[in-house]
Amino acid sequence: MTRYLDAVLRRASVPMEAEPFEPDWQDQPRSHKIYPGAPGFPLPDEVPHSAAPLGVALLARPPEPRAGAGAGFTVPLLGGMLRHSYGWLSRRLQVTADPGQGGREAYAHAAWARGSAAGGGLYPCEIYWVCGPGAGPLPGVYHYNQPAHALRRLAAGDVSPRVREALGGVPTAGRQFLLVTVRFWQNAFKYGEFSYHCVTMDLGCLLRTWQTWAAACGIGLRPRLWYDEPALDRLLGLDPVTESVLAVVPLPWRGAAEAGSDGPAPSRAPAPRVAAPLPERSRTVLRFPAAEAAHLAATYDTGPPPGPEALAEAAGQEPDPPAGEQPDASASAPAPVPLPAPSPLGAGVAEALAARRSSFGRFSAHRPLSAADLAALLQAAAAGRQLRADGDGGRASSCPAPALTRLAVFAQHVAGAPAGLHLYDSAAHALVPLPGPAPHPFLQRSYTLNNYNLEQAAAVLVVLARPHAVVAAAGPRGHRLLNAEAGAVAQAAYLAAASLGTGCGAALGFDYEALHAALAPAVGPDTWPLLLLMAGHERCDRPRFDASLAPNRPGGGPSHHPHLSPSPRTDRTGRP
Repeated sequence: MTRYLDAVLRRASVPMEAEPFEPDWQDQPRSHKIYPGAPGFPLPDEVPHSAAPLGVALLARPPEPRAGAGAGFTVPLLGGMLRHSYGWLSRRLQVTADPGQGGREAYAHAAWARGSAAGGGLYPCEIYWVCGPGAGPLPGVYHYNQPAHALRRLAAGDVSPRVREALGGVPTAGRQFLLVTVRFWQNAFKYGEFSYHCVTMDLGCLLRTWQTWAAACGIGLRPRLWYDEPALDRLLGLDPVTESVLAVVPLPWRGAAEAGSDGPAPSRAPAPRVAAPLPERSRTVLRFPAAEAAHLAATYDTGPPPGPEALAEAAGQEPDPPAGEQPDASASAPAPVPLPAPSPLGAGVAEALAARRSSFGRFSAHRPLSAADLAALLQAAAAGRQLRADGDGGRASSCPAPALTRLAVFAQHVAGAPAGLHLYDSAAHALVPLPGPAPHPFLQRSYTLNNYNLEQAAAVLVVLARPHAVVAAAGPRGHRLLNAEAGAVAQAAYLAAASLGTGCGAALGFDYEALHAALAPAVGPDTWPLLLLMAGHERCDRPRFDASLAPNRPGGGPSHHPHLSPSPRTDRTGRP
């Protein structure tokens, strides 16, 4: 895993593939799996009127997973979460600087917007519901059909005890589980060896979306990344080389009793046979040995999840000073710059997910970002780190998992905030000035693609981490854990930007070594940049079309949030 990390961080100067690789866009895979002939039913789509706004759901510490008479999921609530996280929400056409957008006006090549961001060629995650007794539908294994917003039953019978067995002795809430798999070729056809690094961040985007949605409804979700992965792959009939279960999410269910390690023992009868999907559409499927080796190392890693102390040490966090003692500060250290109160994030979670999009080439520096908006984006991004996936060593969450990432920001066009490089202190809600290069032209020189003009972005957030230390502390699955947190940060920033009415974009195509060399004197030689997040206002002369696919709901209608589209069912020009 360390060799794969080194290859990722140096890919701007040393190609990861042994031979030159170019994606074959005419032979790309499907955007989703299809199970022909599998019985199923369309999902309802419930967005509770009493759901908390984004600012509450995103910033509040996720509640503990608990099932009971008045808390937990129902089938309509699950349907609403699946639609707004990974279902098709709208068809979009817009003028961008992304070279992959050509031909989108043809229906066969249409771009379908989803609530969770994805940093790859397509959306690589697939979602399965292991439905146990008491949920309503017949117990079995169901696949979420994204375009149809429906569930397809792939196998009948209660297999939830097998999932609990794969999770080990960790108590779980109820007998309902979402299993998230990743189809590696769906991303690798475009990104080759780099694809595994991308998809593990996509996983974090999806998991943070679910946590935010559930928190708005007063439900806590706790993703699990440590379990018997080969056992769950066999349960779903997957070849771990091509697709594997990368996360398990126990679902607290309304009216269900808590189920822990003392639940029913797994049946020794053979697991029901899962229906087979259509074969891969691509005529040529390539294999990438470095990405494959990194994934299989994590798949067959049997070590326990790391405890919070080990993760805190790997993240480089300083221990808190004794009570009454102030931390020692150098007289030459720059004074932190307090940020103003963040702008409120008043949009509903469903509204923000429907409005989320990437600002390919549309940033404009003519209108500066306010310091209050920057404060809201930084606060949301910092809150996104609260993924809480296996960061407590399997114990109860009384000892919270530490954040593995930090945030730096290059401020360029922010009214009321000093320009330059800063570290964001989330506890003090302040910017700590750092020595480093001026943002322009350094950032653009460090960017390796041509779909963003970073000089036009008001601010560029840098997600920092110590990846080698995390892998050393947590084993091969530490790479997944760290990247999932980085993806969760990106998704939180996207949702905050959608609520604020500002543009946002995420980028992995940059020179890691150049940014590391510039930041290392200030943040340490073991700290590396993992992700760039650009934010700022957009040009107002770029027309776009957004045709909503969401059904009309009783008492619903178009959004009236001041920063969101006045009518998601009409053509939009993007003008303020």
